[in-house]
Amino acid sequence: MYEKGFPVRRVMIISNTDKRGALRISERLKGMLISTGIDLVEDHREADLAIVVGGDGTILRAFHQLGSLPILGIKDGTFGTLLELDQSELNIVPEMLSTGDFWLEHAKTLEVKEPEPHLIALNEFLIRSGKLGKSSRLGIAVDYAPVGECICDGIIVATPTGSYAYSLAAGGPVLDPRCDDVVISYVAPWPPSLVPSLRSLVIPSSSLIEVWSVTPYLYVIADGLSPVRIRPPLRISESEKKAVFVRKSRDPADFYRRLTKRMFPKTLTGILNYPRLRP
Repeated sequence: MYEKGFPVRRVMIISNTDKRGALRISERLKGMLISTGIDLVEDHREADLAIVVGGDGTILRAFHQLGSLPILGIKDGTFGTLLELDQSELNIVPEMLSTGDFWLEHAKTLEVKEPEPHLIALNEFLIRSGKLGKSSRLGIAVDYAPVGECICDGIIVATPTGSYAYSLAAGGPVLDPRCDDVVISYVAPWPPSLVPSLRSLVIPSSSLIEVWSVTPYLYVIADGLSPVRIRPPLRISESEKKAVFVRKSRDPADFYRRLTKRMFPKTLTGILNYPRLRP
């Protein structure tokens, strides 16, 4: 879902402090924003919007820190599909924000409510055996109906936003952000002959997902953060909480341009240079 942007007056800047490139971009941005009349704040409760400079990991950590505060992601040169702008586009940021000439995309998140603790994921939940480093027999049920079990290294439950991250690497499909679905994928399932169509499953986001195991507990990792030990069965559902991203436009083609540009920089966008097929 999209909504029109608004004139921004107060901005918080978060950057990956381990990368010099991200710090340099942040310093440039500060001067540009101040000269436009936009105030810089350090407390997210005082900010209208946060600018995050880094890669996808920086965006995910910022989301867990900021909640539903709108986020504008700027790529610092590393891999990143969640980030809206490259560093070459810095010059458009001050006017875009000060005039409100942007769109806000509301992205789905997932949650674990039962058993406690309560966890939220923007990209995905990775569920692994209680014996780290070992495969285990894990099973899945959707709306109380068992749909499969196998020996595997783990199970990924991903949102459309997370479908082109770890889930994609595990063999799952990419979901268009307009899809009202989630994708479930096994990690390194055994036997390898497991029917390919059962390695990943796309289901409505309104579904209740249960994961069980023969082990007395499971490790749950939300968006690559620290693992949390939880007793099975684990119940995952769509959360009411949304992540809010700043986008230049709401044209669906922008998602595919961003995806191919970041994931295939030397192929689809660099060699074939596909023309637009509609005005």
